[in-house]
Amino acid sequence: MSSDAEPAPVSAKPPVTLREVAAAAGVSVATASKALNGQGRMTAETRERIREVAQRLGFRPNHLAQSLLRKRSFTVGLLTNDTYGRFSLPLMAGVSDALVDNGVSVFLCNVEDDTRLGQLHVEAMLDKRVDGIIATGKRIDRHLPIDLSNLRIPVVYAFTQPYAGAVGLVSDDAGGARLAVEHFLRLGRRRIAHVTGPAGFAVVHARAEAYREVLE
Repeated sequence: MSSDAEPAPVSAKPPVTLREVAAAAGVSVATASKALNGQGRMTAETRERIREVAQRLGFRPNHLAQSLLRKRSFTVGLLTNDTYGRFSLPLMAGVSDALVDNGVSVFLCNVEDDTRLGQLHVEAMLDKRVDGIIATGKRIDRHLPIDLSNLRIPVVYAFTQPYAGAVGLVSDDAGGARLAVEHFLRLGRRRIAHVTGPAGFAVVHARAEAYREVLE
């Protein structure tokens, strides 16, 4: 018979509480809470000291409690049908960096060009109570395969066709082409060629039209 004893289970340590952080920092619970949330009036030294104590103790805020208190999930959905494009990838990276820097998580979903898949992802986002959705896609002249116009949360469109009345962010392709041609003209150039792209893209026509307008 083997005499080897089974190792004793390792019990998880209870999470560090805000009260423990306050006691270690020598402040009230209210002051500790305000310092960690970037609120309240206190010296920069006090705020930094409380944060250092919280980090040393391994304190982690209860985001579920914060979400219930503030009625926010601190999560934003990022919906796209283009996860490999040379424009959409930097866009999504920039969105993610900006949100994370402000304490907001990103819930990325690729809908491809599938309406049913898009509906499933949107329902999942709504189930997670995202605070809003950023929709981006392959082309600025095409809608995503899912209608977001009737959602009761904010929706912002970036580099994809928005629905009527929605907020849409796109690059000024005509303005960019106009500036490029005007720059050459200021340099004294008069024979300026415009190398265009596929005729099926709206931005191609916008740039070409601006090019012609400046030269006329």
